[in-house]
Amino acid sequence: MKISRLMRTEVVTIQVDEPILHAVELTASERIRHLPVLEGDKLVGMVSILDICRAMPSPLVAGSEPEYHKVLRETPVKRIMRSRPVTAGPDASLGDVVRLMAENKVGAVPIVEGKRVVGIVSELDLLKVFHKVLSAIE
Repeated sequence: MKISRLMRTEVVTIQVDEPILHAVELTASERIRHLPVLEGDKLVGMVSILDICRAMPSPLVAGSEPEYHKVLRETPVKRIMRSRPVTAGPDASLGDVVRLMAENKVGAVPIVEGKRVVGIVSELDLLKVFHKVLSAIE
């Protein structure tokens, strides 16, 4: 089965120069865990909730709350993103994408044509497929 049949085509992205705080807001409001990072319309990286958590200063270390929020408002996503993201094309098979995710230990794979994001597949999407298969067997 081609991944283009399973991928989500409404992809929430963030621009490379946006602040970490915007990534926090996007992941919370959209209830997602992975954001493709774009420069214009070109994919240049990925940032996940885990990347954001690792980058967020502890309020105890950062000092005052205003300093803590200043770091989040002024630090661009490009400072914490993973460059060279694992990607697949729309013609890749479901098996290929599962293998890519497992081998590279990533929770989501942007589906790209050239460097343009046309979809995304996450662990949750794969669990939904797995559930359908199990339901059909039972």
